[in-house]
Amino acid sequence: MMFLLALFSVCLLQAIVIPRLAVGGIQPDLFLILLVGLSLSVEPELAAAAGFLIGLYQDSLSGAPLGLNAFALSLIGFLVSRLSQQVKTTEFTGRFTLLCLAGLLSGLITLLLLRFFYAPRPFASALLWTALPGALYTAILGTGILGMRKLKISRSTVG
Repeated sequence: MMFLLALFSVCLLQAIVIPRLAVGGIQPDLFLILLVGLSLSVEPELAAAAGFLIGLYQDSLSGAPLGLNAFALSLIGFLVSRLSQQVKTTEFTGRFTLLCLAGLLSGLITLLLLRFFYAPRPFASALLWTALPGALYTAILGTGILGMRKLKISRSTVG
């Protein structure tokens, strides 16, 4: 139930608040932040299933080809969950690195699939001017959000 509430909340925030935070047309991806946050605390298989559901939900709302984000996010959920067992995600640098890699991988998968199935877009410029800034913006915002979540959890366990 909490997953569905979080997904619905992310959808509302992504549609209403995030466009106002766009910098040069680049917006952070709250769906990816939700997935990474979830993937840090569950097994890889469950993270992949959650990524598939989040991506399918995102695809159904965005007009993107159905399955594009579902595929990318299921792969990312699995990999982040697996990597989080080896990276110290309680520290700023660990969370930032995972979010940045997840954002880059999401952009790369999307660009490659769109290039393969649809009209090719200049790959290098799309990667440099769209995927990379989006990954960095998502990583910066997501690191702060996930850091607040960790702070809230640690405060509630102390008191």
